[in-house]
Amino acid sequence: MHLCKKLEEKRCSYFRIICRGYERPLRLHILPYFKDKKLQKIKSRTIETWLDELSMKKKGTGELISPTTVNRCLTCLKIMLKEAVRLDYLLKSPADGIKQFRESPKKKTILTMDEVRALFQDDRIKEVWGGDLKHYTANLLAATSGMRLGEVQALQIQNVHLEYVSVNYSWDYKYGLKEPKLRSYRDIPVPTKTKKYLSELNRSSPYKESNDFVFWGVDRKTPIWGKHVLKVLYDAFEKIGISPDQRKDRNVTFHSWRHLYNTLMRGKIPDAKLRTLTGHRTSQMTENYTHFRIEDFTDVLQIQERLFCSREEVI
Repeated sequence: MHLCKKLEEKRCSYFRIICRGYERPLRLHILPYFKDKKLQKIKSRTIETWLDELSMKKKGTGELISPTTVNRCLTCLKIMLKEAVRLDYLLKSPADGIKQFRESPKKKTILTMDEVRALFQDDRIKEVWGGDLKHYTANLLAATSGMRLGEVQALQIQNVHLEYVSVNYSWDYKYGLKEPKLRSYRDIPVPTKTKKYLSELNRSSPYKESNDFVFWGVDRKTPIWGKHVLKVLYDAFEKIGISPDQRKDRNVTFHSWRHLYNTLMRGKIPDAKLRTLTGHRTSQMTENYTHFRIEDFTDVLQIQERLFCSREEVI
């Protein structure tokens, strides 16, 4: 039996979960190489040869496939082979012991507070956002709650409360509503400004049922399209002076709102409470989402001034 055919025959929920998270690497890189290979013929050397070829492959843009993509493909294949072992089609996975490529992903950055204020000035919604209250509010919510894009899309009217929002779902463009990442159900306080625009949006919505989406899309069954959210945000960036090249160089995306929220809250509340709000599981993730800016080091400057610029301290 061939690898993919064996697993597909089972139609198990585990395999469907794999497909959901790894559909692209499966379709573009794994199936074309392994679909006609029998399980017993797949050896460690087979996989290593595939990884070497994959790392030298070019995308449509002419750039080499990144180590991150190669590692994602390897992770997907390892999951599939592990499942084959569990189902007794293999005694041992040939992918065991194969190490991932070294990655150097481009680090996310956050906007300055001046840029944040320029985006969310009440009197500039028409100028910066084209008067689009839905996209303005979606970004404002993400900035003031740290919610992921899928969680913002999945927000329902019944999840908006007087002083907080409840994260009960996430939206997947192919599979629809699902549980939040890592089952991170949580309640997040939101400031008065965010509550104001959520209320305005609800009043203007054509859909009023409790399970309707706050950020509705083409109909009541689907929320706003994720790619359109990015396009509107990037257009707004340009309106406040962040060019496409600058945006790409700084690697500022919708997900940067999550980094901003983590950074602004860090040190002001205990890390354990912050992780409850963001849904992060580890202190390492809290560290990864923290971005210190030069204005965060005023206390350092004050110490330096006392030590090196004050005659009394030096003496």
